[in-house]
Amino acid sequence: MSVPSNVGPYPIRGVIGQGAMGMVYLAHDPVIDRPVAIKTIHRRLLESNDETSIAARFRVEAKAAGRLTHRNIVPVYQFGEDDECAYIVMEYVAGRNLREYVQPPRKLDVPQVLCVMLQLLDGLHYAHERGIVHRDIKPANLLISDDGRLKITDFGIARTESSNLTRATSIIGSPGYIAPEQYTDREIDRRVDVFSAGVLLYRMLSGTTPFVGTDDAIMYKIVYEAHKPLSEQAKEPALAPFDAVIDRALAKNPAERYPSALAMRTALQALATEPLPEVLPAHLLLPPLLEDPDATRAAPKKARDVPAAPSTPATVAPYTPPPSSASMPSPPLQPATSPIAPLHTPAMSQPGTSPPSVPAPTGWDTAALAEIEHELAQHVGAVARVLVRRAARGLSSQAEVRHAVAGAIVDFEARERFLARAGGPRTHPTSTVAATNFQASTRTIEDTPAGAPMRQGDVDKAAAALVSSMGPIARIVAKRCAASSTTREQFVAQVLAQLTPSVDARRVQADLWRALG
Repeated sequence: MSVPSNVGPYPIRGVIGQGAMGMVYLAHDPVIDRPVAIKTIHRRLLESNDETSIAARFRVEAKAAGRLTHRNIVPVYQFGEDDECAYIVMEYVAGRNLREYVQPPRKLDVPQVLCVMLQLLDGLHYAHERGIVHRDIKPANLLISDDGRLKITDFGIARTESSNLTRATSIIGSPGYIAPEQYTDREIDRRVDVFSAGVLLYRMLSGTTPFVGTDDAIMYKIVYEAHKPLSEQAKEPALAPFDAVIDRALAKNPAERYPSALAMRTALQALATEPLPEVLPAHLLLPPLLEDPDATRAAPKKARDVPAAPSTPATVAPYTPPPSSASMPSPPLQPATSPIAPLHTPAMSQPGTSPPSVPAPTGWDTAALAEIEHELAQHVGAVARVLVRRAARGLSSQAEVRHAVAGAIVDFEARERFLARAGGPRTHPTSTVAATNFQASTRTIEDTPAGAPMRQGDVDKAAAALVSSMGPIARIVAKRCAASSTTREQFVAQVLAQLTPSVDARRVQADLWRALG
């Protein structure tokens, strides 16, 4: 690929990186006489009308990063266009990305990890307070400059308060670092960056990310499965104090995470057992990819080997340590509970599975539902608690609850015995409007033959029906639930057990049976 002599008014001095959208060049700013990094995007991408296109995100990056002036964030100087491309001019960071500092056999010591994390959380808190969420925090988007300072780069997928460009229905980010709500169509805020920071901390201390596998497997684990404790994964008891910090940062429920990057920073700083360096020490620093701004033009390198959006300071602001935790204003803490309950491990009905933690609905005594849960568990396993407690919402009697969950029992005679204990006619409950609506929106036990087997195509039909409620993870959930089900009734029960409390289980159940036909 030929390298242009200029991009706009900037003479090109070398190639820093190459990606699908364009190139990243080392250039010279002739007006201020300083090196700059120029990130380009091909002209053909600018002609796309797709609002989630790379070109649109490129413009968001310029707008978002251009508003930020912080020692730990790569500043953007200019956005421009010429006949061949659009481009962002930014600070050139003479250094390497963080991935190269944590790639085995390299590993940072705990004080150095804390040094990196405190700088990262400083920069994130600054951006968050200005309405900007990064949404793709990972080692490749964090640069270590030649003075040891961390710099956050690539705000190309940032979500600003004034833009709906990257809607909640879009999965934008890097597998393994994405927060659960980015997969499940829930509202996104600054706490997605807190989650990613928790993943990064886990990665630097243990050598691996907490969620590994194929992209689909990672997606499922992030939404439904608990991570292995850091101290257990790293096999280092000395890291046990970090478990609580990481557990909170990686909470499935955003309301249970640190409410801000500043709150997580304060928790980490409290774990320091010795004075921390403000920047990484000189003996650890790796040489820049391009040390001489006038170096001969280099062959393009693949994006995975270089910073996604490099840059570096011609002048570096002196480091002013943030205020100590004693003088910091305490961020407003959020309640431990929320309308969105935490997503824990999936409630599959397998022997030995512990009952999922689902609170009793408002107005119900836990003991009043325990008998039903115990009886139903004999037929469907640990998923019984989830089914009973979800069904009890909006219902007013134990008999109504029995009728609502009976469809999960495959065996006809067992189901009849289960219903007989409710007393009264074995039809859908009608004593309350809520109960009537529940059964009106779902199939009753008479509607579906007992033990209707799964059929070819059921997974595809169910996945399509679940997208509106579960988002992109719908197909993964459908496949996993189908793998442990022999009948449609079991399948539907398994799917309902995966829902978060914010999802209308009655509507999902009705959608599923309608799709399955």
